[in-house]
Amino acid sequence: MISTKRFLKLSGKASSNAPRVRDEAFGAQSLFSREPLDFDLVTQLTHMSAVATSGVARDRLFEGTASLEYSTSKYFRRVHRVAQRLQYDYSKACEVVADQVKVESVQNLLLHFATALSAGEAESDFLERETEVQLELYGKKYERDIEGLRKWTDAYIALMVSTTLIVVISLVSMMIYPVGTVALIGLAFIVMMVTAAGSWIIYTVAPHEVKTHKLKRKSAEQSQMDKLGLVLVTVSGPVLVLSWMFLGLGVGMILCAIILTPLGYLAHKDDRKIDQRDMALAPFFRGLGSVMGAVGTTTAEGLARLNRRSLGGMEPHVHKLYVRLKNDIAPPLVWARLAGETGSELVTRTARIFEEGIRLGGDPAVVGTLASEFATKVTLLRATRNLIGNTFVFVVMPMHAALLGIMLFVTEVVRVFGTEIKKVQDANLDSELVREAGVSQAITFASPDMSFIGLFVSVMILMLTAANAFAPYAAAGGHRFKLFIYLGGTMMISGIAMLVIPEIVQNLFKSVSESPLTSGQ
Repeated sequence: MISTKRFLKLSGKASSNAPRVRDEAFGAQSLFSREPLDFDLVTQLTHMSAVATSGVARDRLFEGTASLEYSTSKYFRRVHRVAQRLQYDYSKACEVVADQVKVESVQNLLLHFATALSAGEAESDFLERETEVQLELYGKKYERDIEGLRKWTDAYIALMVSTTLIVVISLVSMMIYPVGTVALIGLAFIVMMVTAAGSWIIYTVAPHEVKTHKLKRKSAEQSQMDKLGLVLVTVSGPVLVLSWMFLGLGVGMILCAIILTPLGYLAHKDDRKIDQRDMALAPFFRGLGSVMGAVGTTTAEGLARLNRRSLGGMEPHVHKLYVRLKNDIAPPLVWARLAGETGSELVTRTARIFEEGIRLGGDPAVVGTLASEFATKVTLLRATRNLIGNTFVFVVMPMHAALLGIMLFVTEVVRVFGTEIKKVQDANLDSELVREAGVSQAITFASPDMSFIGLFVSVMILMLTAANAFAPYAAAGGHRFKLFIYLGGTMMISGIAMLVIPEIVQNLFKSVSESPLTSGQ
C-alpha cells in the first residue's frame, strides 16, 4: 500500500503536468513573477467563503477551490486528491497535507480547517470567521512591509549619495596619484554591486501583489501598450548603441527617453484608471448584493435598480455589464469580459468571487459583503503604498540630477586642471630654477587617463540611470511598462546633464585654459 507521504510527492509531480482549468477571465500569473502568496491566500479564502454560503457539498467546495489558478490552490488540490484517492475524511486530509507544507500561514490554516471539520462545524461558519482573520493578518503584514519599505527608501537615498561620493573622491585622487586601471575596475564593480543591491532590496521588501491582470482580453490602454512595446522597446536598444557610437552617450539617452516615455505614460495612465475602478468596487458589489438580497431578484434586475452614478470609474463598465446580461448572454462570459476590459486584477478576483458565489446559489447579500470587504481592504492598503511610492519618486529624480551633476562637474574639472597642470609641468620641470630648488618628481601631479575616465564615468552614469529608474518602480508597483516612465525620466536627466555640464565647466574655467601670454594680449 502506497504511503501518504509518497502519494503527496507523486500527486505533486502529476499536478505540475496536469491540465489546469483556464478561461478568458481568470488566467494564470506570469511565470516569471514572484508568487503573491498572502494575496492569493486571502483571495482564495474569500472565494471559498462566498461559495460556502450556497451550502455546496464539501467535496465540490474543495474541488472548485482546487481549480483556481492561485499560488495557494495547489495545497487545496492536494487535500482534495488525498481525500478522494486515499478515501480519507477531509479533516484528516487537511491534517496530512499540513504536515507536508512548508509555508506557515497555509499550514496553520489547514490545521484549523481540520479541527473545525472534525468538530462538525459548518464550512460556511468556519470560512467566514477565518476569512475575517486572514484579512486582518494580511492587512497587518502589508502595513509592516510598508513601514519596512519606508525605511529602505530612506536608506537607498543615503546609499546612492555614498556611492557617488566614492566615485568623486576616486576621480580627484587620480590627479594626485596614478590610480591603476585594475583598481578603478574593481571600484566600478563594487559600486555596481552596491547599487544593484540597493534596488533589489527595495524590490524584495515592497509588498508583492498583482495589480494588472494577465488575461487575453485587456483594457484599451493595455492593448495599446502591448502593440507599442513590441516596437519601441526593440528599437530603443539599437538607437542607444548607434547614437553612443556616432553622436555621444548623452544624445543616445535623450533619444531613448523620447522613444520610451510614451510607453511609460500609457502605463501610468492605465494605472490611474485601475485605481479609480478598484476604489469603486466595494460600493458596487455591496450595493448590488444588498439589492439582490432584499428584492430576491437576478443580477440583471439588480443592476437595473442600482444607482450607477456613484460608481465613478466603474460606471461605463457596469453599464456594459447590464446591457450584456439583459441580452441573455451567459453570465460567466459577461463577467469575464468585465474583468478583461477593466485591466484590473482586483476586479478579476472580486468579480469571480461574486459571480461564482451567486451562480452556485449563495446568499447575494452575504456574497456582496464578502466581495466588498475584500476589495476595501486591498484598495486602502494600496493607497498607503501609493503615498510612499509617489514621495520616493519625487525624491529620487532630483537626487539623480544632483548626483550626476556633481560627478560630471568633477570629471570635467579633473580633465581641465589635469591637462593644464601637465602642460605647466612638462614646460617647467626641467628648468634650471626648478633643479636648483630641488623639486622632486614625486610631488608632481599625475596626468589622468581621460579616455579611461570617460568610459568609467559613462558606465557609472548608465548604472545610476538604471538603478534610479528601477527603485521607484519597485516601490510603487504596477504594470511592467510603468518602469519606462521612470526610465525615460532618468535617461532624459542623464542625457541633458552629459551635454550641458561639460559646456558649463568649459565656460567657467575658460580662463584657466588660456595661456598667460594669450590673456595678456
